[in-house]
Amino acid sequence: MLKLYSPIILALLAVSSAAVMIKWCDAPPLTIAAYRILIASMVLVFWNLITGNKFWKGVAAKDLLISMLSGVFLAIHFGAWITSLKMTSVTNSTVLVATSPFWVALASRFIFKKEIKNMLIFAFLIAFVGILCMTFINSAESSAPNSSFGDFLALVGAWGAGGYIICGRFVRKRVETLSYITFVYSFCGILLLSVVIFLDEQFRGFSNETYALLLLIALIPQLIGHSTFNWALKYLSAPLVSTLLLGEPVFASILAFFVLHESPGFAQIIGGILVVVGVAGAIWSEK
Repeated sequence: MLKLYSPIILALLAVSSAAVMIKWCDAPPLTIAAYRILIASMVLVFWNLITGNKFWKGVAAKDLLISMLSGVFLAIHFGAWITSLKMTSVTNSTVLVATSPFWVALASRFIFKKEIKNMLIFAFLIAFVGILCMTFINSAESSAPNSSFGDFLALVGAWGAGGYIICGRFVRKRVETLSYITFVYSFCGILLLSVVIFLDEQFRGFSNETYALLLLIALIPQLIGHSTFNWALKYLSAPLVSTLLLGEPVFASILAFFVLHESPGFAQIIGGILVVVGVAGAIWSEK
């Protein structure tokens, strides 16, 4: 049991560090997103080459197209969420983006035309009240001019992550994890780099500290954190892993309190608790 949960706890700390490092990083949000996924994809491609794993072999055209769509959703997720961190608090951003499993559960009901369980409806109402507390009430109290738009972008990031998860459910039935994430990360990286070039965002000329942070964001939260949770899916149920991921906003808020001196307000605390409870209920309704 210790051998199983020790890596998961470390992975949770790894993904929770992303928000603080992004806040520190003196680079445009889309540039941070592009560096994060490009570095991660290059490491994966290099690993496949040195191990002789032909990640493209046997992948059907349909699965490749869905993987590309998954990359689009992942680009939306990173682009919107990282931008939101520059506009709103770490607590708001990480809690709202952590609602992705909830939106997946809700969307799956409409996509597959299955009956919506009472548990899911109740969970939605709880999470919705929490979102209202964290966005509208807190934005009215906040002095930050773009906090409400930052909260909205965090929700867009959650929807992007939800689309990424739904696409993964289709492809992962036939394609192994390493091949799938190599395809998705690579396409997502190319897409984000194209957007950065099109918008003429700064991509070079940063300080050594900024480059170091960009590298750490790619290696720690992305490769170590996300990869470990993908590994855990082999041994634990998806609802349980998704529930464990709800610890990310908690740890991120604690780190932000000590490192960035961000103190969450009463509306943020109550709203965050309601959102986490609502998302956990939605996840377990899908068990």
